[in-house]
This record gives sequence, structure tokens and C-alpha cells, in this order.
Amino acid sequence: MRLTLSTPSPGSGLRGTDRPDREAMQAAMTRFLAAAGLDAAAASDAAARSAAAWTDDLLSGYREDPARIMETTFDEVQGDLVTLSCIPFVSVCSHHLLPFFGQAHVAYLPGDRLLGLGRLEELVHCFSRRLQLQENLGHEIAANLAAGLGARGAACVLEAEHLCVFARGKRQRGPVTRTTAFAGDMGDDQHFRQECLALLGNFASPAAASEERER
Repeated sequence: MRLTLSTPSPGSGLRGTDRPDREAMQAAMTRFLAAAGLDAAAASDAAARSAAAWTDDLLSGYREDPARIMETTFDEVQGDLVTLSCIPFVSVCSHHLLPFFGQAHVAYLPGDRLLGLGRLEELVHCFSRRLQLQENLGHEIAANLAAGLGARGAACVLEAEHLCVFARGKRQRGPVTRTTAFAGDMGDDQHFRQECLALLGNFASPAAASEERER
């Protein structure tokens, strides 16, 4: 297989290395923690650690460009549907600012290019390490595979536990939210959708079920 470089598409989502703004986050967190009841010294120390965790890990996807991830590809396509399952991810719900975490299962039907499996996993992490809802996360992954890679069809199944469910309300751990997203020219093709779900469903947790939550 020969490696080729494609030109990154416009509007790829690159946000720049100055975002998120750690100093501004640390200042805001200091005020928040002081309002929550910590003394000034403890609030300052915790705010510095928290701001580092958010900028370096939880929100690091804003500094990643999905077009860059997909620019190195294989141009000799053999075979049909490509799947990669059980990709662990952690993201943060934009409604309650609490993490949700689980596994991503991704499939795509190549056009004339293939993406390395490591790059596919990197794409999941690029979008998961941002503020969003689970439903939007799956759509972003599938849509970028279709548009950025030129895939004829793409699918993403996400299974996740949400701390906004566990830490609030009845405080019961166990419910798993499962979402599906399709994109590309074959996104509405029922045979393609059924084939993806059949293959990806073999890796899905038996307990996974679509769940409606109050947001």
C-alpha cells in the first residue's frame, strides 16, 4: 500500500493552541471554589490543578484538527466495510459539565482512500475531548469520516455511562445510553445501516439500551 497526502478541507475545526484559555479558566475556578466554600489557599491550589486537567486532557480535542488526522491515508483500497470497535473514550456533557464515558464502535465504507486504524482511534479522541452531547459526538465522527475521508458511508455507535445520571437524581449506576449516527451517500441506505449495526452490535454491551434522560 502506498501512502498519499490529501489536502486538509476548509472548516476542519482547528481552534488554535490558545484555546481553551487555562489562565482564564483558573481564575474563574478560583472564584467558583471560593463560592463553594473552600478557603482561599485551597481554592487557588485546586483551581490550578483543575484548569490543567481540563485544558491538557478533558478539552484537548479543541487543539486537534480532524483534517490533519485524516491527511495520511492508503490509496489502494481492497475489501469492503471497515470497522473498529471498543474504542474507549471520555467526554464531558455540555449541559452539566460532568463526564460521560464508554466505548465507541466505528464503521465506514471506503471511497478511494483508507485511514489507518490508529488514526481512526485518534479521530474519536479528537471529538470526544470537547464539550458536547453524546448524540452530537457520534454524528461528528461519522460526518467527518464521510466528508473528510470521502467514505461512501460511515457509522458510529456510542455506549456510555453518564455521571450526570449517576451523581444526580436516584444516584444509581448501571444505565447505559446507546446512540447511533450515520453519514455519507449511503447513510440512508437500509442495507448499509443494517450491516453496520449487525457488525458493530456484536461488540456492544448486552445491557446497552437507548435511554431518554432529562437534560
